[in-house]
Amino acid sequence: MDKEERKKYEEAIEKNTMESIKNTEYPLYRRSHWDEWGSPVGLMLAWAPGLVCIGIFLWLLHLAGLIG
Repeated sequence: MDKEERKKYEEAIEKNTMESIKNTEYPLYRRSHWDEWGSPVGLMLAWAPGLVCIGIFLWLLHLAGLIG
């Protein structure tokens, strides 16, 4: 990528960023991606280890005869 192409690319990025900031219907700060904590995938990644541990713990209690 030469200097001219790079300059056009940077200007396009800046233009799109400024337009997205001005978008009041869907503001930039509310946009999320699949790997962020507020997304369904991020929430699953946060909750899954805890739920799996609770499940294993309850299964072990069941094997020990402490719960039905």
